[in-house]
Amino acid sequence: MSKKTDNGIWFAYIASLLTPITLMVSGIIAIIYAGYQMNKGTNDEVIDSHYYAIIKSFFLFLTFFVVLAVTAATMSGMAAGLDYWVDSSILDKVYAAIPVVGAVISVLAIGTWFVKLAKGMQKLKAYQPIENQ
Repeated sequence: MSKKTDNGIWFAYIASLLTPITLMVSGIIAIIYAGYQMNKGTNDEVIDSHYYAIIKSFFLFLTFFVVLAVTAATMSGMAAGLDYWVDSSILDKVYAAIPVVGAVISVLAIGTWFVKLAKGMQKLKAYQPIENQ
């Protein structure tokens, strides 16, 4: 069963995909638009499930990146403080590795986000709702 979808949901998906490139501006626009569309109440359950998934994934990954930033800052501060009191080449390596580990985790998270959005687009193309994850 395939029904025609309006371009609004596709706009929200594309804007969500561009979020890392636009430094979150397009993602914020996407979730505001999705919330507006859901609030109107003119969509069926399939489309609303996709809008809800876009909003949910945006806030999930926003929370992840805030926690990652706070953790990296805290670890950097702790390593720098420890380095002040203890002179060690191992601590220098740990201190240098923190941004690399954060970058790897970030790339994996963004990749996971892209995969989720791609799967959502495939379900939308087949006009299937997104199950609660």
